[in-house]
Amino acid sequence: MPRSSVSRERMEQINSQLLQAGSIGLLKGVLVGLLSGYYFSYRYNHGQNQKFFKTPYKIWYLVSWGVVGITFSAEIAKLNIAQSLAEEEDIKRSEYFQDQLGAKR
Repeated sequence: MPRSSVSRERMEQINSQLLQAGSIGLLKGVLVGLLSGYYFSYRYNHGQNQKFFKTPYKIWYLVSWGVVGITFSAEIAKLNIAQSLAEEEDIKRSEYFQDQLGAKR
């Protein structure tokens, strides 16, 4: 659906849905990063592996999981929004055809 055919309120609703999906994805990604990082640190932070568990690596690990969470949740939200817009357009199209058929009779 072209952007010009979507109302301003609907665009604001779509933007807020994407922002909410991104923030929820960030939280989920950071949660996965924290839990898996804690597990890996507990399991493998011994001997020769200690060099991989320094603070900068831990921070980048959390940041990368946050980016992954944002990406996945935003893509899922975009798919859901596209599906709802397609359904709305289909409803408008069917109403238009019903009006045209009713006017011809």
